[in-house]
Amino acid sequence: MDNMIKNRFILGIGSQRAGSTLLHHLLSKSSDIFMHPVKELHFFDTLYGYREKSALKDFSTRQVFNDVDRILSANNFDFIGLKFKNRLRTNKIFSSYDIEKIDYYDLFRPYLSKKYLLGEVTPEYMLLNEEHIIRMKAVIGEDAGIILLCRNPFDRLRSALKLMNVYNNLNMDATVANDWLRYQILNETQWIKCQDLYNDYERAIRLYSKHFRFFIALSYEQLINSPLVTANLISEKLNIKIENEIFARLSTKKINSLSDEFFLNPETMAIVEARYSQYNLFFREFFKVE
Repeated sequence: MDNMIKNRFILGIGSQRAGSTLLHHLLSKSSDIFMHPVKELHFFDTLYGYREKSALKDFSTRQVFNDVDRILSANNFDFIGLKFKNRLRTNKIFSSYDIEKIDYYDLFRPYLSKKYLLGEVTPEYMLLNEEHIIRMKAVIGEDAGIILLCRNPFDRLRSALKLMNVYNNLNMDATVANDWLRYQILNETQWIKCQDLYNDYERAIRLYSKHFRFFIALSYEQLINSPLVTANLISEKLNIKIENEIFARLSTKKINSLSDEFFLNPETMAIVEARYSQYNLFFREFFKVE
């Protein structure tokens, strides 16, 4: 690393479909943290093999072309500020170099010299094992702040199912979606094993709180229903300043929400509850949910 100043990182690490996009927006608008314009950098999960290298490179290449097309078609170039350049530069780096040759700090230039606090939110960092968490800590520093977002396991799984349907253009109705989910569970597919990890908050809390003294686990429900309390908790646990009123006002904004509703039928729900009963119990006890 060739950065000459000591920056402090604030990372959101989970869980998928638990408000990570909203958290990125709230921290960007209510604190002095520079939240990277590429919300999910996927640096550490790709570096340690949790995500295919080609997936990051292909996605970043598409983003570079999108930004170039935007420039070529523009009549007014007021949008080309530092954030736009930072996003374009980051995607260019990811599309051009192998992940092992990329310096994490380099993804935040030119803000290294402008902002003390730097941040991003990548839910997949929740999946890292202890060895990789230790290696990540060596990069971002022992004073980094970690925010683990959690959500009721049943609600989170249902939202993940909706995401799968929408993003992959599967066009499943409720009946087909229930059949699809039961198939995933009964056949122990890779998709459902990944969902298991996203629901295992006990594991993530144990590992991350062990290695980072500035750590907080928040529920999606806290983020939405008790924003002032949540803002105070973040400030206290991570030792950062949050503009509470701004945080609270913006917390009601729906970001990256999915409109279609899937309700699990009794047969599917019974299978889901059997699989995640212990996860749900831990969630309810940890967050004191009635």
